[in-house]
Amino acid sequence: MARLSHSTIEASLRRTERTYVRLSLGVIGALCLLVAVCWGGRSFYVRWQEHKLMRQAHVAFDKNDLRWAAMAAQRAYAVDPQSADACRTLAAIAEKQNSTEAIDWRRGVVALAPESLSDRLALVESALRFAQPAIAAEALAHVPKAQQNEARYHSTAAHLALTKHDPGAAEQHFEAAVRLEPNDPRHQLELAECQLRSGDQNKRAAGRALAERVKNDPRVRLDALRVLINDSVHWRRDSVSIELAKELDALPAATFANRLVALGILHGLKDPDFTAALTRLEGESTKSPEKAVKLVAWMNSQRLAMLAIDWSKRLPSEMIGSVSFRFALADAYMRLGNWTALKAMLERGSWGRGEPVRRALQAKAARETGDEIGFEKNWVAALGAAEGDPERLKLLQAIAFRWNWPDKGTAVLWMLAKNPAARREALETLYRRYAEQRDTTGLYRALSRLVAVMPHDPALRNNFAQVALLLKAETFRARGIARELHAAHPHDAAFASTYAFALFESGDVKGAVKVMSQLTPDQLHDPSVGTYYGIVLTAAGQNDAALEYLDLAEKAQLLPEEEEFVARAKASLARQ
Repeated sequence: MARLSHSTIEASLRRTERTYVRLSLGVIGALCLLVAVCWGGRSFYVRWQEHKLMRQAHVAFDKNDLRWAAMAAQRAYAVDPQSADACRTLAAIAEKQNSTEAIDWRRGVVALAPESLSDRLALVESALRFAQPAIAAEALAHVPKAQQNEARYHSTAAHLALTKHDPGAAEQHFEAAVRLEPNDPRHQLELAECQLRSGDQNKRAAGRALAERVKNDPRVRLDALRVLINDSVHWRRDSVSIELAKELDALPAATFANRLVALGILHGLKDPDFTAALTRLEGESTKSPEKAVKLVAWMNSQRLAMLAIDWSKRLPSEMIGSVSFRFALADAYMRLGNWTALKAMLERGSWGRGEPVRRALQAKAARETGDEIGFEKNWVAALGAAEGDPERLKLLQAIAFRWNWPDKGTAVLWMLAKNPAARREALETLYRRYAEQRDTTGLYRALSRLVAVMPHDPALRNNFAQVALLLKAETFRARGIARELHAAHPHDAAFASTYAFALFESGDVKGAVKVMSQLTPDQLHDPSVGTYYGIVLTAAGQNDAALEYLDLAEKAQLLPEEEEFVARAKASLARQ
């Protein structure tokens, strides 16, 4: 047998090696192709699933089926967290439900589409709607210069200026919106409404004339009539108010609520046509339970409770059997102080899911007739009937505040704050109420919970830090939050004043003055900011400058602890 040469063996080995290399590369290539196909298939499936769910969400939303629309949109967001469409839809649903969660969803859209002007402005508008001007201002400040020459930008900026009580800037923005879109009557009406609020008689006349012109445009006719009616009522132009009210009542596009507004003007000004107008609405309302409830509520508000009770006796029994109608009728009895008739009505018929309302009404009747034991017993029963049901608990808290039982209403809000579905809304309501009452301790309680629910909201965190510092509670945490917020937003006046106060409280007066001196003169003359500047300037011995800023405290809405700081600062200046 012939022996293979060394060169022949090497050639054979090289061929074998190349074969293995080609096979290995082929296997690797096939695996890569398989991964790419799988990944592409998954991406395609995600897009398809998200698209299908969002189609369902849009159809449900258009039918006003918000529950199903929210479920579909939330599933789409779970499938694809990068779905801006899902975030937009969930924001729109939250706005319809009057929930502040809309702001978070709008923020989510902006994070996904930072270059979208419409989405950023939608965030600003949502923040303004829910009384969060700081969030609105921050969002608007990030609109690039190139996008600021848009009519909607100027309209939105004008509304922000109005929340800052700067009508001059608002008017300039509205005028810019009209220049950019001269054929859009909505911008013209906004400008007219702004001018009608002016203290300048000539501007009011110009605004009135502009509103009269755009009133002929069917797109804004109802809104223009509203603006003109508000103006004529405010300035007691009675004959004009009656004329506009009759025009509104006769308008085919007018809603039932619009016609009730017109009816109220005719009644308030004792116009002879009032009776005929009321009779027409009574006839229309006998065919609609919803309208009947609204009409009785309107009569009650106009001190026509006796008339409402008399009219209700002519309605079919199936119409007056609804809980909402019974509640409106109960309100009529309460306004007349007819507790005997109210008690008798509450004992008749089945109230079903309206049982909490019935027991609340019984509590009201008991209190008004001096039965405190019956009052407490029935209120506890009302809470028991509503337990675990956020919607019925919300109704009870609204009833409690309406009847001037603030302790009961606040207690129900804290019950709602334990329910995940109602927690945020309840805490925000508590926050607003404690702020109105200037209850710093209550604010601290509400903010502590709110920050846990919304840990990434800078305005809330700043408010928590400020209140905590005022109460000397969780000071280490509060200082850390203030320092972090100022570092992230060095030009925000509210964050700067809180951080300066944190430094002041820790004994670093020089650092506090330095932080605040970096703000602009306009920022420092904001009463809520300037007040803190006056306090730290006093501590720094800059008395002449301090007095100017301490005087701004008279225009600021201060908490009692803040007033004490101002009083001590002024006393220190007086001694010196």
